[in-house]
Amino acid sequence: MPLGMTGFGRATAEFEGNSVTVEAKSYNNRFLKVSLRLPDALSNQELDLENLVRARLTRGSVYCAVTLGQAPMSGNYRLNLPLARRYYTELAALAQELKAAPPQISEIARLDGVVEALDSGGGQDDALVETVKKALGRALDELTLMRRKEGQALQTDLERRVKRVAEVAAEVDKRAPRIVLEYRDKLKSRLEQLLKGSGAALEDATLAREAALFADRCDITEETTRLRHHCSQFLKEIAGDGAVGRKLDFIAQEMLRESNTIGSKANDAELASAVVEMKSEIERIKEQVQNLE
Repeated sequence: MPLGMTGFGRATAEFEGNSVTVEAKSYNNRFLKVSLRLPDALSNQELDLENLVRARLTRGSVYCAVTLGQAPMSGNYRLNLPLARRYYTELAALAQELKAAPPQISEIARLDGVVEALDSGGGQDDALVETVKKALGRALDELTLMRRKEGQALQTDLERRVKRVAEVAAEVDKRAPRIVLEYRDKLKSRLEQLLKGSGAALEDATLAREAALFADRCDITEETTRLRHHCSQFLKEIAGDGAVGRKLDFIAQEMLRESNTIGSKANDAELASAVVEMKSEIERIKEQVQNLE
């Protein structure tokens, strides 16, 4: 089942009395673009965390925000007093300007960089990193579930539209031979009117030749055959798993190309109307596949 590209996930994990919260959002994009917002304590983990996202998703604009709960004070932490004072001064001035309550010390302590982890010689705390990865994985699970539901709805709609295109293509195929016969009859009637009273006779060979030339110019057998094949291929691909958005986009473009060629050869009002319906459905198909991973 294909995935959509719109999703949201949120997860929280506990770490030594503290908490880690990850929010993940994704939107449409032709490619995969990953953006992370991390606290200072995790800035050196950006590449690893981005790779985790890329291992799970293949298309879309993905934004992940990691928030750490207030860290408990211990010998492994210190307070960045100059930064805390600067935060407080600027926020207090803003609060006075807006006639709002002054900031609380507990709120200042939650801001990035105010509480700093001391280097214990072992580098980044592995337990914290693993907790963040766990929360990120859960958030991506929720996001993927939402994308899967969107993909299911899109699949249902696209299958219905593609099947309709195939039905109309079959109707066009059925109508095409009658167009030549109708043209032959109309041509014969016109020529007989022109030759009436002249004493000249209408030659069957001439009529047959003109009808054959018309049939050759208006032959759409190859186009309708390819169009129906594209429809079958589309339905086969969308029923599979994995990222199929780009492939379906290509197939839809080929479907549109064939329908345009059929339209250029359509020398019949009924056929032209059928082509308009096909092209309308294919345009909607092209729009919808942009929402698939």
